Amino acid sequence: MEMMVRARWALALVSSMVLGATLLVAGPAQAAGEPPQNTSAPWISGSATYGKKLTGHVGTWSGTIDRRDYRWLRNGRSITGATGRHYTVRSADVGKKLTFRVTARRAGSPSVSAISKAKTVRHTRSVRKTVTYSVTTRGSVNASVSTFKRQAQQTFDDPRGWRAMGVRFKRVSKGGDFTLVLSQASKVPSFSSACSTTYSCRVGRYVVINETRWRKASPAWKANGGSLRNYRHLVVNHETGHWFGRGHVGCGGKGQLAPVMQQQSKGLGGCSINPWPKKKELHAPRYGW
Repeated sequence: MEMMVRARWALALVSSMVLGATLLVAGPAQAAGEPPQNTSAPWISGSATYGKKLTGHVGTWSGTIDRRDYRWLRNGRSITGATGRHYTVRSADVGKKLTFRVTARRAGSPSVSAISKAKTVRHTRSVRKTVTYSVTTRGSVNASVSTFKRQAQQTFDDPRGWRAMGVRFKRVSKGGDFTLVLSQASKVPSFSSACSTTYSCRVGRYVVINETRWRKASPAWKANGGSLRNYRHLVVNHETGHWFGRGHVGCGGKGQLAPVMQQQSKGLGGCSINPWPKKKELHAPRYGW
């Protein structure tokens, strides 16, 4: 009997040692670690509309994760500085597809990334009116006409501009509701004696952009630190605002953003430079809005 007990004890000891050896072999493999696994894709909540805030959700993962990194992408390309779970939709996002990428990291193993389904960004207001326009030149111009066309359309498409009224601008080869003109400075007065060689002008169906101002901006604008690209936004928005039936206005108060219909090319009157219509300017007398 005693021998049988000893035999059973010895067998149990051997089994325990074998099991222990197995556990010791398995332990280092787990310590080396397999990478985390994404079991449910990240996703985005919130309204994909200009100015709204989106939230990225990480999805579900298995395995040990030491750190997660986040990145927002626009049409598959990383957005500079967008590395948190929350993201406010920018003007450059409108019409583009946004995705949210999560990268899970574990020491000693490769990182693993997973990406959400895309959300297409919309304007804040749906189209209520489509306005057509054509582009032409007058006189001798040195600026690139193709760049003029492209950048003017960018201004018209921008959600910070007149598009926020629900107006969509469509360029046509001829005619249209108005004509956008890139004019040699000395030819601007040929549209009307009320126009000068120094600034841009609007006469009837013609929205006239002074080529010298297009290429160089105005001294007052540059003196206040304004960029050339924003000046181009300004002159297109300002003169198109006249075509909508809006007149000049003054600075609403020192330190405020200037209204787009203020003559910012000449000075700011205490306001800050601003190439976009303010909310209270978003109406078009031409259409009774």
